[in-house]
Parts: sequence; structure tokens; C-alpha cells
Amino acid sequence: MVNIKCFIEEKGYLFFQIGVFFILSAPNIAALFILLSLISSHTSENKVLIKNNWLYPFFFSGFIAILSAINSSFRYSEIDGWSPYLSWIGLANWLPFFYFMWRSQIYLYKNEMRQRISNLFLAGSVPFIFSGFGQLWFNWHGPLMFMNGLIIWFQRSLDVDNNQGITAMFNNQNYAACWLIIIWPFCLNNLINSKKFRIKKFIFLIYSLLILLSVYLTKSRNGIAGTLTSSIFLSNKYFLLLIPIIILLLFINYFSIIPIFFKNLFRKNFFNNIMDVFQFSRFANLLNEPRIFIYLNSIPIILEKPLLGWGAATFPILFNSRYTEFDRNPTHPHNLILEMANSYGLIFTSVISISIIFIVFYSFKTIFINKNIKSHPIDKAWWASFFALLLSQMYDIQYFDFRISLSFWILLTGLVSII
Repeated sequence: MVNIKCFIEEKGYLFFQIGVFFILSAPNIAALFILLSLISSHTSENKVLIKNNWLYPFFFSGFIAILSAINSSFRYSEIDGWSPYLSWIGLANWLPFFYFMWRSQIYLYKNEMRQRISNLFLAGSVPFIFSGFGQLWFNWHGPLMFMNGLIIWFQRSLDVDNNQGITAMFNNQNYAACWLIIIWPFCLNNLINSKKFRIKKFIFLIYSLLILLSVYLTKSRNGIAGTLTSSIFLSNKYFLLLIPIIILLLFINYFSIIPIFFKNLFRKNFFNNIMDVFQFSRFANLLNEPRIFIYLNSIPIILEKPLLGWGAATFPILFNSRYTEFDRNPTHPHNLILEMANSYGLIFTSVISISIIFIVFYSFKTIFINKNIKSHPIDKAWWASFFALLLSQMYDIQYFDFRISLSFWILLTGLVSII
């Protein structure tokens, strides 16, 4: 027992690195190693100053979430077809990550540590490239199961003509694009900061092109918007050329000059819908667009239970019961803030949202503005990755996939360490 205890104490950072490497391809294995690293953090002699001031709001919001779960358990009869157990299970999407944010700081407090973790994100994403292209070109369709179902790669079948892009091991193309949003700034950072044109720079150049092509092949507008956003924060005068190149590819896509790769990325009414904003006679039609309809009509539901919310997983039941004429079946409101408010109330949502905004703001100030502190290149990539990921959750929600949520909190914890 003593030897096992000493091993865990000494190998905490190694466990953390192994966990990061397996987040994408084997999330269950990643969870095990991350848990071991967190246990090790309590016995480690590493004297790292944990920034508790940033943690208190999250712990408070966790208390509010528990109150919300208790409250919703007493009025479950108000919602037909909903079980109060779902509200308790939903806490797993939040409470463990508050603990994770507390203990994982000792693995992210140095620039070198964050650089290594970013490289492990990239190394662990290599299977994504192979599975995505295999899905497209060799019909590798799943689900593919390994280790008696411990690892599952969904590998959905494709329908390119109907705008269904690659998913790789995810079960949805938007989730796949979200992962690429996370890793793109790390790859671009390595490409930009690799000295001279040596083998390392060549490898990252190829990897960057494969990521961009994969983003395109997901057919996800969220993915394209996210990679453009993070590129702006990393680009110098030379790499800013990437942005007009990507825009040019989208322009070519719209006119379908190369049908196999550039067909129907955007539905043809997409630009017409944008123009509706400037034509007041069409404004009513714009408000009836499915996602905007969901946004606007989620708010009255939230205001019915503003303090502690309705409980996790209640949104689809509530929304469908109130808007029976709506021809879709949304599982969430396509906005993480609205989802939090519906599930746990405005107190929880306000504390979480304001805390994250402050972390993003102060880390941005430290990295990009404060001239007295020379920021490491990885810090810019780290910030860009989290910012693009956060924005993507404002018009869709991939957070509830464990791979995305764990990455979300790794990146957020890294920003806390930078401040």
C-alpha cells in the first residue's frame, strides 16, 4: 500500500498528461487518469499557490445547484415524463469540474506545463484526422467499439449532398468541429513559433492544413467561425493571410465550383436570412427562424422559475409542451447560458457567467495588453482556444459531451493560472 501511495504521489503530473492525451479517443480511460492525478494533488509536496479567490464563486454556485436539485425534486409532478433523478445526475456536469479546477492548478501553473498539455491535445487528436478521412473516403462507419464497449467511436454515416459532414469519433458534426476549434490555436501557435523551416515546422504546417480541411469537411459553420476567431488573436502580419484565404474558400464553396468538397456548406438561403435583418418587412420572418425562435421562447420558460430553475433535462419537455406548433424537437436551447438558467436558475447562471467573463477579461489583459509582463506564445493560443470554445457555446451546446466539458475546464483553469 505504501508503494502504491508513493507512486501516485510522484506520478500525478504524468497521470494528468496521460489523461489529456486520451480525452478524445478514450474518454473513460482519460477520466481514470485525471482522477488519479487529482488524488495525487492532495498528497504531493509540490508547493503551488492555488488561486482560491477565483474558486469561491464556483463553489458557491455549486451550492446553489444542489439547492436547485433539491427544490426540483419536490415538484417533479409538475412536469410530465420527467424524473427528479435527472436533476441530480445533471450536477455531474458541473460539481466535479469545480473540484477539478481547484486541484488541477498545480499541473498548469507553468508556461512549460501548458505547452506540454497543448501538445498532448494535438497528439491525442491524430486519430481524429485518420477516422474523419476514413469516414469520408473509405466508409469507416460505426459505431466502432473497443475493449468491450469501453471505447466507442460513433463514425456516423455521411450524406454530403444534405450537408452532413464528418463526425469522426463523435456522434455529431458540430461536436467534431468544436473539438477542432479547441486544438486549432495550439497547432497554429506551434507553426508560427517554430524556428526556420525545419522538419518540425513542416509537420505543423501539414497538421494545420489537415485541421482546416477537417473543419471544412464537418460542414459546420460553428467550426469555421471558431477557427477564424482564434486565428485573429494569434496571427501576425504574415499569418493574417490565412483569414482571406479561408474566406475565399467559403466564397468558392457558395458558388459550388468544386462540387465534391465545396458543395452546400451554407444553405443558399443563409445569406438571404442575413439580409432580412436589414429589411424590416422581413424581420418577422427572421424571428421565426428555428434557432432564434428557440432563443426567444426559452426566456418566458426561464422566468417562470427564475431563482432555482426547473431542473436539468427539463427543457425539451417544457418547450415542446408549450410550443406544440413548432416543427422541431430541440433537446436544449442552443445557448449554454439559457441552458444553465433553465436548469439551475439565474443565481447559478449569473455567478458562473460573471466569473468566467472576469477570468477571460483579466487573462486577456495579462496576455495581450500588460506590457510589463512578457507573455509566452502558448498563453495567447490558450486564451484563443478557450475564447473560441466559449463563443461556440453561445449558439450551440457541445458542453455536455465529457470530452468537450473536460477540455473547457482545463483551458479555464489554465487561464486562472496565467492571471
